[in-house]
Amino acid sequence: MKHLIRLLSLILCAALCLGVCAASAETLPEIGSELTFGHYEQDEDLTNGQEPIEWIVLDVDEANQKAFLLSKYCLETRVVYPERVPMYWGASTLREWMNGEFLNAAFTAEEQERILTTTVTNENPHGMKGAGADTEDKLYLLSHEEILHYFPEQSSRMAYATEHAKAQGCTIGEKTGACRWWLRTTGARKMDMWGVRVDGRLTAYGMQDVDWPTNTVRPVFWMDYSK
Repeated sequence: MKHLIRLLSLILCAALCLGVCAASAETLPEIGSELTFGHYEQDEDLTNGQEPIEWIVLDVDEANQKAFLLSKYCLETRVVYPERVPMYWGASTLREWMNGEFLNAAFTAEEQERILTTTVTNENPHGMKGAGADTEDKLYLLSHEEILHYFPEQSSRMAYATEHAKAQGCTIGEKTGACRWWLRTTGARKMDMWGVRVDGRLTAYGMQDVDWPTNTVRPVFWMDYSK
């Protein structure tokens, strides 16, 4: 009888522990839902502090308890590289900025722990040395292939800049009010990058030079939901 009571006690303790663990882990969000995570200057009013960053859930991985997020708005106006030279994502100053200055400005140390380091696959359409190598990034941009997968309809690719990004001089469509935003895939020439126009069309040439100063940034990352 004592052995039975002890066994039942162990089972009850195990069940309670599992219940606590399950309660402490966040539930994965649904694809297409929106959430806030991190803070960044967006309204261009420096007196009221940074605003919460809004994200769209593009994908979820239930097996690994993680979600793939894209910023709802274009947060910054940045060049991919400050010179018009053959360039690719892995060597770009935009990648360096996103995983350094922006990462530290937008997320606390605790939040950064939830941003998973991802092995990012990169295309090499022009045979440039090093261009097709995988990169290890916390924050990055969608590729040409990924945007076709997640946004097959032209209109769904249209995005809008924050007041902060507008203040940096980004291009705004007169009819749509939308802006242009970068992808990470090298474009039609070695000094171009793919991107999205103000009407949602994809473009690999024209205003896509790596040093073009009026295109914007929409970061993506995988968020850890296992903790």
